[in-house]
Amino acid sequence: MAEASSEYLKQIERLFRDARVKVYPKNQLIHYQGDPLTNIYLIKSGYIKAYTILDSGDTRTILILGPGDIFPLAFSSSLDWENYQIRYFYQSLCDTTLLSLASDVMRSHIDSDKEMMGTYMNYIAASNEAIMQQLEVMKNKKAIDKVGLLLPYLVSKAGKKIKPGVYQLQLKLSHQEIADLSGVTRETTTTLIKELEKDGIIDQHKGKWLINLKNLEKLSL
Repeated sequence: MAEASSEYLKQIERLFRDARVKVYPKNQLIHYQGDPLTNIYLIKSGYIKAYTILDSGDTRTILILGPGDIFPLAFSSSLDWENYQIRYFYQSLCDTTLLSLASDVMRSHIDSDKEMMGTYMNYIAASNEAIMQQLEVMKNKKAIDKVGLLLPYLVSKAGKKIKPGVYQLQLKLSHQEIADLSGVTRETTTTLIKELEKDGIIDQHKGKWLINLKNLEKLSL
């Protein structure tokens, strides 16, 4: 939610007014797929990846979550929260600070306050849209397009504008993590990243990624 307004973030934080602060180091697994829904989290700083493990044993990263995002995802006010099982694994990608709120307290908040219910449902709708967009990336047949379409998403989650059309990712991602997000092999991802570097779309400097969305748009024309 890099583009979220300050007012929207204030509304989100109201949902977590009784929350506890929890800090997780890099690569900490916070929830397993299938865990019961006991707590709901708001990311204050850092990044989380939501992923699943396919029948083949390969991992598939579904989403990157950043400051202002809530997880676990994909539940609604109408579900049986007491018996709900978390759909993805959630793991920190760097040192991450969260606000943690017991799920029954969150449920009480949104059931008793119409404004909070509206904020919550708006967030769920935006999250579902992000998931659908990410699935569309994975469905694309051309590997270069899968990786190319992933870049605006990464910018929206972790990009800092440094000049018109150029953004620096505030998150370090490995080629394997890019592969998991785009649904192609790591070897193919490495080859495609080199192509995107030649086209002036990606510039890797001292572990930081610069993404030129203007040049990406030209490539798409």
